[in-house]
Amino acid sequence: MLLDLSDSSIRAKVRPLVITVAFLMLFVSVAGVLLTVPLGRNGYVDFRTFYTVGYMVRTGHGSEIHNPEKCQEFQNKLVGNVEGLLPFNHLAYEGLVYAPFSYLGYKSAYLTFLGFNLIALTCIVWVLRPLFIALSEVWSLLPIAIVVCFLPVAMALIEGQDSLLLLFLFACSTVEMYKQNDFGAGVLIGLTLFKFQYAIPVVLLFLVWKRWTFLRGFASSGIIVLALSLWITSLSGVTTYFHSLTEVSAKYSSANGVLYGIHPDGMPNLRGIAYMLTGGSVTAAHLIVLVGSAVVMFWGALKRPSLPVALLAAMLVSYHQVIADSSLLVLPVGLIMAGSVREISTRKDHLVLVLACVVLVAPTVLLFANTRFYLLVLPVVGLFGLWNGVPTSPKVLKG
Repeated sequence: MLLDLSDSSIRAKVRPLVITVAFLMLFVSVAGVLLTVPLGRNGYVDFRTFYTVGYMVRTGHGSEIHNPEKCQEFQNKLVGNVEGLLPFNHLAYEGLVYAPFSYLGYKSAYLTFLGFNLIALTCIVWVLRPLFIALSEVWSLLPIAIVVCFLPVAMALIEGQDSLLLLFLFACSTVEMYKQNDFGAGVLIGLTLFKFQYAIPVVLLFLVWKRWTFLRGFASSGIIVLALSLWITSLSGVTTYFHSLTEVSAKYSSANGVLYGIHPDGMPNLRGIAYMLTGGSVTAAHLIVLVGSAVVMFWGALKRPSLPVALLAAMLVSYHQVIADSSLLVLPVGLIMAGSVREISTRKDHLVLVLACVVLVAPTVLLFANTRFYLLVLPVVGLFGLWNGVPTSPKVLKG
């Protein structure tokens, strides 16, 4: 009964603990950002790649952005020399987002993009607040704290990653679903194709669920961003792109993993846990991921239509995932906690709430456990298996 948040007396008892944990998580996140900003300004973060791609798109080298050697050549020229490659493995249209930042020198661009991400974070809090408003009954600042205190959000800020833009689009799409605007929700998911490893599993589940209006919306924006990508790279660039994807997926090895800066042991998904359980055996890990992904998608197909549930499935089966992308978890976790404030009646409800709490604090704990972020997949699997989502009804927006 300790976590029965529907009981006002329980909420009063857990409030001091919630506030304490939130401030500890915030301290770790803020300290991490402040301590690592100098590394980011010196080019030792993912923004190095995004900045370079923006410059290449702006200066007419779009057909070369998926060529690892060319990308590294431009990175070394614009940012400075580092060991290894940081290839660009997203769809090319995303380069248009970074092109304006490339007018600045790298250090100025990094700080400017940090400001951009902070604005995106503010927008995320604003968009999600109606969905999380019930949490204010536990603590007035909890609807905000659940987002800003989550360690992967800080990681996205540090790395100059696009994860917060991704979260913003998924959050807006979820709101549109609850407003019963399936077409608008689909359009927004189409815009997330720059990280298609999340968009495609979501769309496959909505296809099985026969949500045709959502799919029409997705196709509308998806065709546009694919056309933009083709325009930027030309056909030769598309060929190079598929070749580079093959090198880091079907032909993945520990050697090219080091070369391309891809580390499955840090991925909180099925691939990460499979890679660690098999001792780094690529073949065995691929087999586990294949079977596990099939099970996840089949189980998801049996659930009622829910974008947050589909997102959980996508995060599990995504072949490539950085810890910053785990910021997406605030969406299902926040909805679970908010729903628990309204009603919690069964042992299953209690277990789901406990798992949601574990997911929220686990990244901060794992940071001090030699960054074993792959272990985050365990409570996420539990959430996906037990949670059926929330009704796609406007009532959700009323708190």
